[in-house]
Parts: sequence; C-alpha cells; structure tokens
Amino acid sequence: MTWGLDRQSLWNVIALTLISALTRFYKIGRANYVIFDEAHMAKFGAYYINATFYHDEHPQLSKMLIGLSEVLAGFDGSFTFPSGKQYPEGAGCLCVDNALCTISRFILLDAMLLFFTAMSALSFSGLYKHRLQPFTRVWWGWLFATGVVLGLVASSKWVGFFSVGLVGLYTVWELYDIFGQSRTRIRSYALHWSARIVALAVVLLAIYMLCFRIHFRLLYKSGPGDVPMDSLFQAGLQGTGLANQPMDIAYGSVITLKSAVPGVGLLHSHANTYPDGSKQQQVTGYTHADQNNNWVVEIMHSQARGNTSETLEFERNGNIVRLVHAGTNRNLHSHAVAAILNFLFFAPFTFGFDYPVEELANRKWLSLWNVY
Repeated sequence: MTWGLDRQSLWNVIALTLISALTRFYKIGRANYVIFDEAHMAKFGAYYINATFYHDEHPQLSKMLIGLSEVLAGFDGSFTFPSGKQYPEGAGCLCVDNALCTISRFILLDAMLLFFTAMSALSFSGLYKHRLQPFTRVWWGWLFATGVVLGLVASSKWVGFFSVGLVGLYTVWELYDIFGQSRTRIRSYALHWSARIVALAVVLLAIYMLCFRIHFRLLYKSGPGDVPMDSLFQAGLQGTGLANQPMDIAYGSVITLKSAVPGVGLLHSHANTYPDGSKQQQVTGYTHADQNNNWVVEIMHSQARGNTSETLEFERNGNIVRLVHAGTNRNLHSHAVAAILNFLFFAPFTFGFDYPVEELANRKWLSLWNVY
C-alpha cells in the first residue's frame, strides 16, 4: 500500500474540491438571514466566543468547531441569531461549509458529522483491507485511525454512534472468526482483543471525554443555559447570582425549587389552566430561567409572621409552610385529582389568591431539608 496519490487521482481531488467550492459558495450571501436550526446551532458558537455556559443534548465537538469557524470569520459574539433575523454586515460566519450542497448554506452540526462519518468509513475500509496483515505497521495505523475518527464522530452528534455501532459489530464478527481459526493461539487471540480495546474503545472514550473537558474549560461564565445544572455547579460559574445567596430561608423569601430528577427542571407555574381535571392554574417543570419559576415561602394564615424591620423569622426543618407563586399570587395546591400524564400521581396546581381565607389542608407543605 502507498499512502500518497498518483497524478491522476490528485487532479481528481483538486477538480472535485474546486467544483464543490463553486456549488457551495455561489451566491451564498442571498440567504442573509437566520434559517431553521441556525437559530440554535450558530448561537452555540457565540456562547463559546463569550465563554457563556449552555446545556444541550448533543455532544460538543461540532458546536466547538462552529465556534472556531466564527472566530476565524471575525465574529465577536454579539449577534444572537434570532430566527428570521437578517445577518449583520460582514458576517463571515455564513461561510461554514457542509458536505452536502443542499444544506451547505446553513450553520448546522451536519457538516462536521458527515465529514467525520466519511472519515470513519475511509479508515474502516483501510482496516478491513489489511485485516489479513495483523500487527503490521500499516494495520496498527488504520486501527488507531479508526479509533480516533470514531471518537470524533461520536463527539459531534448522537447519530454518530451509528458509525461506532457498525465498526463494533464488524469487530465482534472478526474476533469470532479469528477464534474459530485452527492456527489461532491464545496469546495471539488475547493480543487481538487488547489491540481493539485500546485502539477502538479507550481512544474513542478519551476523545469523547476530552471534548467535554475543553467544553467546560471554555464556558466559565453564567448564562441562561446553566439552569438544568445543579446549584453547586452554577455557584462556580463567573457572574452567577447564586454565590451571593444566603443559605438560610426566611419567611417571605423568594426561592426556586429544582427537581431531583434530571431533566425535569424548576417548579414553574403560569396563568394558563388545565383543560381537564382540576381546571386550575398549571404547575409544570421548566428547564430555563424564568420569572415564573419564583415562589414565596409563607407561613400559614392562622400564624403570625415573626418578621419585623429588624428581625427575620427563618424557616426551619419540619415546619408547615405555604408556597405562593410570585407571579400570580396563588398558593401551590394538590388534591385527589389524577395528573394529566401519569394517573398514578396527584396533579399539582395553584389555587386561591393570597388573602386570609379558611385554611385548606391541601395547600400545607411539610418542609424537610437535607443538609450536605
């Protein structure tokens, strides 16, 4: 095998590159407004430029590469990429290329995903071509190249794991085939396993985790995307308001409550009502910063608050409290009405304006604090 290209192949590569550049960049400036998922993906690149933390379900490599392309284009991170908004003059980040002409004019993750997918197919083909020459220099080269590219494609987007699955299934079949060969020795077979574990699994995981390491090092400022993270993590970000918050809660304090279940978010309410069931004001989980996440801790109506202009009465473990939605002034309430999505649980809602009325047991909440 030779690693270089003959003259004809080299000219073919040059011609294809020039034609691809022509079809992808011709009149690219005509689509000078934010289209479709550019409102999200291009914004992620701006977060890296501004070092503002965000949370997203996809791995980070493609979004970091988008941020790099925006830096190279001279973008300063000030444009927020609202959907349908016209790009500012001189926004060179429009020139983020893609592997398909159809979507070459959009700032999406697919460009990097398709590039690394093609590279994984190339390296996998090289490994398969030299499968009968194990432990030679060229075989080791293709094996580690496959592991590196699989790490890159897996770090670009979740669907990149299909490439990992393809190589993984082939690897299992190949090891089974080697095991059935009469000339296979135990030491040689163990070396086949070790080589693939290191080159394909360890290298892949190392690259995947390295991308997250770089991601967290680049994003050290607080932003709207840090809400899904736990409070201790948010407190370590630059510019967060949590670092200056008091540890104790007094009656009348405005608080937010986060679910212990990942992905549920903060306790949230708004003026909309349930269409069925209680037909009262909705209570949901919300994963973004919002004023409707705020709740006021209050005592029961039958009790006198100890707060004065000089002293505060602090809420204590085991107290019975009311939670009043700060935006609509309604009490958090629940009774034997099944939840909309899960009939095994009661539905929470807000009910009754905050003025002295006959006390309802269904709006009494027992506070139990875990001290870490």
